[in-house]
Amino acid sequence: MTNNNVLAPNNARRPALIWAVFCLILLGTLLALLPGARMNSSVLAMLPKQALGDIPPALNDGFISRLDKQMMWLVSPGKTPDPHVAQAWFDQLKSTPALAQVKGPMDAKSQQEWGAFYWQHRNGMVDSATRDRLQNGGEAQAQWVLSQLYSAFSGVSGKELQNDPFMLTRGSQLALMQSSQRLRLMDGWLATQDQDGNYWYLLHGELQSDAFDMQQTHQLVQELTAAEARLKTRFPQAQVLSRGTVLYSDYASQQAKRDISTLGAATVFGVLLLIVLVFRSLRPLLLSLLSIGIGALAGTTVTLLLFGELHLMTLVMSMSIIGISADYTLYYLTERMVHGAENSPWQSLNKVRNALLLALLTTVVAYLIMMLAPFPGIRQMAIFAAVGLSASCLTVVFWHPWLCRGLPVRPVPMLGLLLRWLALWRRNNALIYGLPAALAVVSLIGLSTLQVNDDIAQLQALPSHLLEQEKQITQLTGQNVDQKWFVVYGDSPEQTLTRMEAFTAHLDTARQQGLLARYRTIPLNSQARQAQDLALLNHATPAIGQALQQAGLHDVKPDLRAMPVNVADWLASPVSEGWRLMWLTLPRGVSGVLIPVDGVKDSAALKALAEQHTGVAWVDRKQSFDALFALYRTVLTVLLGVALAAIAIGAVVRTGWRKGLISLLPSLLSLGCGLAALAFSGHSVNLFSLLALVLVLGIGINYTLFFSNPRGTPLTSLLAITLAMMTTLLTLGMLVFSSTQAISSFGIVLVSGIFTAWLLSPLAMPTKKREKR
Repeated sequence: MTNNNVLAPNNARRPALIWAVFCLILLGTLLALLPGARMNSSVLAMLPKQALGDIPPALNDGFISRLDKQMMWLVSPGKTPDPHVAQAWFDQLKSTPALAQVKGPMDAKSQQEWGAFYWQHRNGMVDSATRDRLQNGGEAQAQWVLSQLYSAFSGVSGKELQNDPFMLTRGSQLALMQSSQRLRLMDGWLATQDQDGNYWYLLHGELQSDAFDMQQTHQLVQELTAAEARLKTRFPQAQVLSRGTVLYSDYASQQAKRDISTLGAATVFGVLLLIVLVFRSLRPLLLSLLSIGIGALAGTTVTLLLFGELHLMTLVMSMSIIGISADYTLYYLTERMVHGAENSPWQSLNKVRNALLLALLTTVVAYLIMMLAPFPGIRQMAIFAAVGLSASCLTVVFWHPWLCRGLPVRPVPMLGLLLRWLALWRRNNALIYGLPAALAVVSLIGLSTLQVNDDIAQLQALPSHLLEQEKQITQLTGQNVDQKWFVVYGDSPEQTLTRMEAFTAHLDTARQQGLLARYRTIPLNSQARQAQDLALLNHATPAIGQALQQAGLHDVKPDLRAMPVNVADWLASPVSEGWRLMWLTLPRGVSGVLIPVDGVKDSAALKALAEQHTGVAWVDRKQSFDALFALYRTVLTVLLGVALAAIAIGAVVRTGWRKGLISLLPSLLSLGCGLAALAFSGHSVNLFSLLALVLVLGIGINYTLFFSNPRGTPLTSLLAITLAMMTTLLTLGMLVFSSTQAISSFGIVLVSGIFTAWLLSPLAMPTKKREKR
């Protein structure tokens, strides 16, 4: 006789209606947020914002945004210099809407303006080499002027000597040429030559919007690819090298989209097929989709409310909640399918509710522990999953008893296999003791070979063709992308320049000590330095004048008036072209300047050097991120230990010390086998592996909780957790095939750990039920 028609309790209707209203509010909020929502595919966006060091946050964001927008191209016509090839590429870039500005050749007018600016401000733009020669009366500068005058290659004209007898403009230009030894001006273009004799012309551009707008970046990359094809059709010998964050961003976004489309489709199809085969009815399928959909709705809405955007990797890794959120529906529907003939929907709910909520609590706590990671993408995933799983479980509790009434009772699928498996755990001591022992040995072997690697490069599998272009551009221009630099900042442009000048002397010492190979500073002097240079010029005038008179030049009179140049004028002039990227001034006057460095031998020593000076910060982004990976990996290791201790104490208190410690084995060995699988697959342990272990602990313990439920039966529990394990493997197992190493290793740990937890979950079976025949 069935009790399915028993009326629902009086207190069940109101929560169901309240939950319906809450879901409608979530839907309305999501619809309101979607027009302004942004999908972020940037790997950099996953990283902590403190990575630029202890500088004002606005400067931090400004420099990062500006650097991300930059693009560089090198175009080669072959072994014969031909600026027409570069000009053709330049014309195509200018017609690309996604590029705000493109810089290529310097026309005659710009060259005249460039030279005029230096001449008009020659006394205020003295370079460091000239400054050194002006010391001690200027005798060295006098000899240098004579060497230029008598050199057959210098090409000093009488007009130049008459207008600038100290040759300050020439000195500044020579200093600039030395700062970019591999690039020289050819036909108005900055050009270089490789070892094979090919000429390369340099072009520079800036994006119209940020580099992480997925749709616009992909469109730009497609346009650039088509433009390159057109260029090679017109000039078959032409070659193009490209550099820019946008290229990596587009690669990452397209890779993640492929993961979502292929892995996500396979995941959903597999879960739905499993549900239909087990229950042989469409209603369980619809109920599962309902709980999954409500979970996705809640997770997306709350994530957008808190972060204002969704990271693409959040969606890829949050595919895991598809299988987990389906577990709650499957556990309840399994109870209904097996015992629906004698229990009403609400009686079935009473039997499984505590186990469901306790399982939800452990999983949500596991995800919320991820909030400790300093990575916005990880935090997004944690919030998305915690909120989504909570909404899925509450949907089961509030709605499913109403929606599953009349669900047909069917024979338990795979009944024979399930009963034999239970019988083995009830009678076979070899299995009870042998299987945990064997898994413990496997865990120890794997852990003994496990390697630790905190390299941030594991976040993204970089394409070889882009890496090769980066390498070639670095060799041709001498400008690498190591992202190591000093940031000097101050409350005003003048203070920033003064601090930069004071710090430069210490950089020279560091270079002499071998801590770095070279550094670059902007060719701009503070007002104080300009006044000092003017004093040096006045002091050196007699020596230089005497040297010129001895050379037969009697009518040369230097102009020693002050020729000050400030930051605003310098930025507005053509001489700052190529340097503006290194300077940033905020609306209130706070300013910062980058000092890129190459050939760093001791990053820690340079960091210590920066800490000794006010307004100076050392930035080694990769090392900072690697250190953060290591720090939070250690933190999560400690938290896992604390969580295991808490689980052990709770199990001992609830079931006694012997049974409590036995029920801890599935959790402990699931972690060990997860890491062992990681080692056997050739991966190393890192922060993402530890995050996966947190989930293994949070999800795997659900299986022991279901088995130890005093109101349930071993057969129902085994069927429910088997279905839950299969859906979880169908979802998390897809992550193993991700092309991103971090996600792939994340999936390996989850799959192996959760399968181990399922394998050992019967250890938590109550003793009385174990002894039942």
